[in-house]
Amino acid sequence: MSPTSPSPAPAAAPTWWRSPATWGAILVILHVVGTVGTALGYAHLLLPLTPLNLLVCAGVVMAFTGAESPWRWALTMFLGFGIEVMGVATGWLFGDYSYGSGLGPKALEVPLLMGVLWWLLLLGTHHWSERLLSWKGRTVSPVVRAALAATMMTALDGAIEPVAIRAGWWTWHAGHIPWTNYLTWWVAALALGLLWRDVDDLKTNRLSGLLVVVFALFFVALNLIPWTL
Repeated sequence: MSPTSPSPAPAAAPTWWRSPATWGAILVILHVVGTVGTALGYAHLLLPLTPLNLLVCAGVVMAFTGAESPWRWALTMFLGFGIEVMGVATGWLFGDYSYGSGLGPKALEVPLLMGVLWWLLLLGTHHWSERLLSWKGRTVSPVVRAALAATMMTALDGAIEPVAIRAGWWTWHAGHIPWTNYLTWWVAALALGLLWRDVDDLKTNRLSGLLVVVFALFFVALNLIPWTL
């Protein structure tokens, strides 16, 4: 570059509505409002908005995925939904359970948004699994990453279950949560993680990682505070 050549212009910062930080803040605010409102006695107004909240979360995360990823994530949602359909229909996979009406429209007795939830948790847990295992530049085994992410997903389900039962999202007909529920969660999450083991978007979506942390804090809080519908 000659002394008289102009310096290259700095890259323009993304507009606020295209910034991941903006949408990350929105995800946090939504769940803070939900937690505080539930603690103040407004669970009957806020928890019925869960389907809308899941759609907003999914839209935000999907907006920041790679251009080649949406078809993969649509298939992941379909597979997650299919696992739930088999579980409800047979009672063999998770245990004997059924869904209520609190998670929105259903097909084959399963809320359509269950596939969305499986996808969101898969992305978020793989983000953290990759970050933890690759600390200090270590090479990450796809199998180990998928196994750790599956363990995170199963642990998060453990926090979701009591809230879901209290909210009437689903019911265990035996009156307790069977161990097969957690085993199936782990195996299915492991299989889905291995399916997309070479897809970078599975490991690098920061908003999905933030969302999993927000989900975990939200459900832990709702397990600790008193509330009724």
